[in-house]
Amino acid sequence: MWIESTGDRPPQLVAVLDEHVLRRPVGGPLVMREQLRRLVKLATEQPRVRLHVVPASVGAYPGVAGAFVLATLPGGKDVAYLDDQLKGQVIDDTEDVLAIRASWEAIQGEALPPRQSIELLTEVAESWRS
Repeated sequence: MWIESTGDRPPQLVAVLDEHVLRRPVGGPLVMREQLRRLVKLATEQPRVRLHVVPASVGAYPGVAGAFVLATLPGGKDVAYLDDQLKGQVIDDTEDVLAIRASWEAIQGEALPPRQSIELLTEVAESWRS
């Protein structure tokens, strides 16, 4: 995920989801359908929200190593946030942030463009019929 914030504007949110999470049943069909519909609504109605989906056909890619957040702070400094089951940590070392950014770019290179991602999200949402 990449978050950018400048001035009074709300942050820009760019998120990449693995297709497998769209199909993993958590909370039952109704919950899954409504969650995915909510993502579609956000991605289509909020101009500063952009969603991408990495299709299951991609196989292994850098994103399977775990979630992270990249953010540009108001002063222009980039930081990353990593989280696991024990704790989260902020990464501000330039070389480490650049390595995480390289992973981000590789992940985005595997993801579908926003329009195709929204189409897939809609398709999977409708497949969650109870």
